[in-house]
Amino acid sequence: MKGLVFILPLLTLLSGLSQNLSAQCVQGDCRNGSGTYVFRNGDRYVGQWSSGQPHGKGIYYFATKERYEGEFKFGKFDGQGTMYYPDNAYYKGEWKNNQKNGYGRLVYPDGRVSEGIWVAGRLESRASNSNASSAAANTSARMTNGSANSGRNNIAGLRNCNTTYCANGLGYYDYPDGSRWIGEFNKGVPYGKGVCYYAGGDRYEGQWANGAPNGPGVLYSNNRATGAVWVNGHIMHELEAEEASPNNPVRVEPTRGVKIYAVVVGVGRYTAMPSLRYTDDDAFRFYSFLKSPEGGALPDDQIVILVDENATRENILRAMRQYFLKADKNDVVLFFFSGHGLEGCFLPVDYDGFNNKLRHEEIKQIFLQSQAKHKLCIADACHSGTLSYGLAAKGPAPVSLSRYYQAFEESSGGIALLMSSKGEELSLEDHGLRQGVFTYYLLRGMKGEANANGDNIITIRELYSYVRTKVREYTANVQNPVLTGAFDDNMPVAFYRF
Repeated sequence: MKGLVFILPLLTLLSGLSQNLSAQCVQGDCRNGSGTYVFRNGDRYVGQWSSGQPHGKGIYYFATKERYEGEFKFGKFDGQGTMYYPDNAYYKGEWKNNQKNGYGRLVYPDGRVSEGIWVAGRLESRASNSNASSAAANTSARMTNGSANSGRNNIAGLRNCNTTYCANGLGYYDYPDGSRWIGEFNKGVPYGKGVCYYAGGDRYEGQWANGAPNGPGVLYSNNRATGAVWVNGHIMHELEAEEASPNNPVRVEPTRGVKIYAVVVGVGRYTAMPSLRYTDDDAFRFYSFLKSPEGGALPDDQIVILVDENATRENILRAMRQYFLKADKNDVVLFFFSGHGLEGCFLPVDYDGFNNKLRHEEIKQIFLQSQAKHKLCIADACHSGTLSYGLAAKGPAPVSLSRYYQAFEESSGGIALLMSSKGEELSLEDHGLRQGVFTYYLLRGMKGEANANGDNIITIRELYSYVRTKVREYTANVQNPVLTGAFDDNMPVAFYRF
């Protein structure tokens, strides 16, 4: 009998201003007029409003210290505006849909300038002024230096994405500081898997987004390799050598051919909703766990991660169909979503206040179409509990990576709903943990702390018992995780490698 496991937390990701207890209009008219609004994540907007959205002229202060001053159109940076960055860099020029678009001038902290025509956040046509020409000349000079950068010139047959719009596929791009990206592109910008050869001689190999390491990758610097999961160029979780080294991949040898297919989604940079601070971190951490032996050591062709601008409704549904519909009756499919939610739906990045909701019915339909025996949904979003199923099952438990895969075969599955809180409760995130409380203990439990009977297989019942106890303790019983449904208590969710 096919089984469905749904782990459905209602994390701290609030569904809107009406549920955001600390978000409020602190001065003026934040509906139609001029007013000051403070968001729960610490962001603040001061300026003109129309129909409850920033519209006209205003200033948006990010909690992360960026500041945008200029024109808004229905909640988005649109028109003339200036973005000031924490390192004293700034961009002044035209904007559209929250991206540099049109003529603009980016001034770096060291005085270098990138000026010209920007398209979707990328400089497409450089202006011919002395500062820009000087920066380009310095870039060309640096590109010829150092044996550490010798691989950067292996670009035969690749598209030059400095002069050609690379909607997708492979190509190369030269950053203003002299660094070169060789790898995948999405919507005209470097995104995905590839290699960045830094101007100073360092080299990064791995996942890339927003002009920096984002996801799992290895940085080679001063004869040292640092493997980690990165978020915007910062290490979130350093990987062990066997996880990080491309020369020593974990060899998965599941009994009777069980495979796990996963789609991981994290959305924080909303335009029609308040921004969320830790959703992308949660997604990268969960992705890293699934890539580790404890999470199943998923190879690249069985897992995909979509974060922020790539987490559109269309992309999410396409990825789910691509991965889940090729699973057979021995396999496992897993969907992880961290972001805002409303009644009956999750909210992708392109949700505009009305359109592009990711409806629970759409997700259920893809799960029903998949032939996989075990189907898991881990959803960190308000109202995720409205996604429900029903069925039952039985089965045993075992040890080691291959035994973990065998445990899926020995379990008959079932349907379990593990929610981060009761329906009338809010779920919390904590700035000290830099995560939602539920997700923090969810991952700790899956990494071994929920291994109650010592057999090294973490089951759904063990995970729930551990998470419920820890979340209740941490929140002084304000948040109470709930497990419902008819399911096999021994259904595996992870294994502990000590």
